[in-house]
Amino acid sequence: MGTVGTAAALLVVGAMAGVSSADTYDKRCFVGVDLDGRDCDTGWYNPAYGSDAVSTAGFTAQGEYLWANDHEADGRGVYIKATWSGGSAEIKNTAGAGSWQQKNLDITDGKSVSLTMCQTNGGALVNCAYATAIA
Repeated sequence: MGTVGTAAALLVVGAMAGVSSADTYDKRCFVGVDLDGRDCDTGWYNPAYGSDAVSTAGFTAQGEYLWANDHEADGRGVYIKATWSGGSAEIKNTAGAGSWQQKNLDITDGKSVSLTMCQTNGGALVNCAYATAIA
């Protein structure tokens, strides 16, 4: 019973912190083509636009790519920042529906890469997900 009350309290605090209740996200990390690395990505969903993601962002270990894709004209953009020992890079894609941006990074294989992946709304970062990829 205490767990349910705690979860409900956390949901209320999260909603009050500016997280949109209409948009949800699904974050995942996995071994991709680069078997020594770990890819991570996030997709944001809004039921008003069906079951496909309204925006996506991620890091691909093979070649060390950072990318941000805005799929829908929902008034939001997509942001991703990667930080690793010796560097950082970010993309803020606010170009609108159908826009894709990527950056080719130069990160030593095996390094941990901390990711911040968010939607943007009027310049503010919302619905953020955090992950650790491996170059």
